[in-house]
Amino acid sequence: MTSNDSPATDNDQVHAGYDLETGLLAQMREWIDIFPCLRLARITRAMGSPPLLGLVALTFAVWKIGIVFMMPEDVSAYYSEVATTAGQQSAFLTDHLQNLNPTTVFHENSTMTWWRTSLGICWSVMIWAPMAILLSRQGGLLAAGRPMMPLSSAIHLALSRTLAGWLTAVIPLGLTTVIASGILCAGWLSGVAGSITWINSMLAAITLLLAIPCGLLAFGANIAIPLSWAALANERDPDTMDSLSRGYEYLLRRPLHLALYVLLAIGITVVIAILATGITTAAIQISGQILAFSGATDAMIETSNNMLANLPIVVLFTAAGSLLGGVYLLLRFDAGGQEVEDLWEVKIHPEPPLPSLSDDSPDPATDGSADSKA
Repeated sequence: MTSNDSPATDNDQVHAGYDLETGLLAQMREWIDIFPCLRLARITRAMGSPPLLGLVALTFAVWKIGIVFMMPEDVSAYYSEVATTAGQQSAFLTDHLQNLNPTTVFHENSTMTWWRTSLGICWSVMIWAPMAILLSRQGGLLAAGRPMMPLSSAIHLALSRTLAGWLTAVIPLGLTTVIASGILCAGWLSGVAGSITWINSMLAAITLLLAIPCGLLAFGANIAIPLSWAALANERDPDTMDSLSRGYEYLLRRPLHLALYVLLAIGITVVIAILATGITTAAIQISGQILAFSGATDAMIETSNNMLANLPIVVLFTAAGSLLGGVYLLLRFDAGGQEVEDLWEVKIHPEPPLPSLSDDSPDPATDGSADSKA
């Protein structure tokens, strides 16, 4: 009898069971493996960082001071009223989110000229671009399951990539202006040609061909520019054109994924805004009663309430910037298949370089020969 013909033992008759750690189930250890969008819930930890909130509050204060100087007195008073009411009403997000956009106020106020509008937009981009890069980096790290960077290192990273962030906001405007100049020339030629039908029809067709890319660049910039800031924050080698092209690519190639992630991010932001508004309302009531009981002046109480009323806005900006980094990483995975965990890390404490050999150092071979002769 050969070894192959050996009788089966009892162990051979027992079923070994199913190996559930192979195949698809091997990669499904958490809910985020099935629903990657749940990674956005991790980013709420950023709103619990007092240093980060303080930095956003400082940025918001600087931005608001500049906006007040660029606006007439009636518009600046309008902003103060919005900020005060924001901390006193639970419907803060739905009632005042649109009012926080400076361009809305610019268009609604007839005394605001076009150059003030442009100046306000440039000021907003200049102030918020580095902060958006910083928040996107922290949010991207949290979405990847890693701890946030130290604030000093994050500030250094954001400032080193701020110039590229400004360029990503300027390039779409420049391209739109160049294409729009063609529409201007078509309109001028139409005025010269007069009522010649075939010329006007041809110029109208040219205008149509030029207006479509203008609209694409202008509308897409609202999504592509923030995504480009997130790309600058979370990619190893920052490149202006590559980051901007990623923003437009994700908008055009993955619009449904983008809409899903944005809706989920808005839902998280609404919950955070409600919590922040409730905390602010309670803080205003408690501090107001205590200050009134202590005999504080009305001006001091009003100033304190106004400062507390800006807390929901600060938390809202922190949430929006941090969630931007997580949304970018999810879109990067959907468009290119790159895992969210595949995120480069900044070496906070780089390894010291190896010591260089000087010319005066002894030659081991020479030393060895000298010893042998001795």
